[in-house]
Amino acid sequence: MAFKLDPRILLTLIISLTIFSAQLDSAFPPSLEARLENNEITNILLIGIDARPEEINARSDTIMLLSINNQIKQAAIISIPRDTRIVFQGKNRKINMVNQLKGPNALCQEVSTLMGTSVEHYILTNFNNFKNIIDQLGGIWIDVDIDLHSPATGVYLGKGYQCLSGQEALTYVRFRSDVDGDIGRAQRQQRFIAALAEQMLIKENLPRLPGIVMEIKENVQTNISLRDMVYLARLASEYKTDDLITQTLPGYHYWAQNSGASFWEVDREIARSVIDSLFNGHRYETRLEAPPWVNSY
Repeated sequence: MAFKLDPRILLTLIISLTIFSAQLDSAFPPSLEARLENNEITNILLIGIDARPEEINARSDTIMLLSINNQIKQAAIISIPRDTRIVFQGKNRKINMVNQLKGPNALCQEVSTLMGTSVEHYILTNFNNFKNIIDQLGGIWIDVDIDLHSPATGVYLGKGYQCLSGQEALTYVRFRSDVDGDIGRAQRQQRFIAALAEQMLIKENLPRLPGIVMEIKENVQTNISLRDMVYLARLASEYKTDDLITQTLPGYHYWAQNSGASFWEVDREIARSVIDSLFNGHRYETRLEAPPWVNSY
């Protein structure tokens, strides 16, 4: 199902997730403002994790690249499936393991390599704690696109527009036990971000924001400076609803015969050109036909 996400709302959400964080890194990468004012395409990696209290790093449950082209006033969100195969430390691994092994800067570097672009900025959040934020909002209204049955969490949802509790919303965005697997989940996560951003900013929820900010403060890490966040807030007002593009990195599923592991094999040629292609008006089917020699599913 197609949806439109106002980039002003998206950037406002990112800023609200970051500006109150006590975990800003002391050493920042080159200025976002300088790059955007120079009309350079600028990338921010959005990382969602499910970290337990004792964990410093955790596997990435969500990986999205926000790419901003200020020259043409457009932005793109590119979902990177968590099962995407990369070669890391000399082994075939899923890209979602990088943050757990080496942290968010290393994940930025791997995305840079995969997509042939520069990714130096990141925002990392513990999505498991977002259920508390959603409950403080009184639930989140979203168009559920699947019949969802999760005995592990006790969540059972039917298709249709409805209000989800925090636990229901978390189960919805993490659910992958359907025919679309990780690809369907990436699309649901895009839909969830749109719904959450819009609902956080409605008038009825403004009195709840102080409590929500306290939840955010404990669960966000970034290397974007406060100055750049303020600049992004100002820049966001210049963008319109139709200025945001959504895309999942195209590829296909396959089983690795030697290990039995399942991967998402990204089309490397498309991946290295996808940002420019999207800003030039091209769109891709997510699922590509696997080569005949691949044990696909």
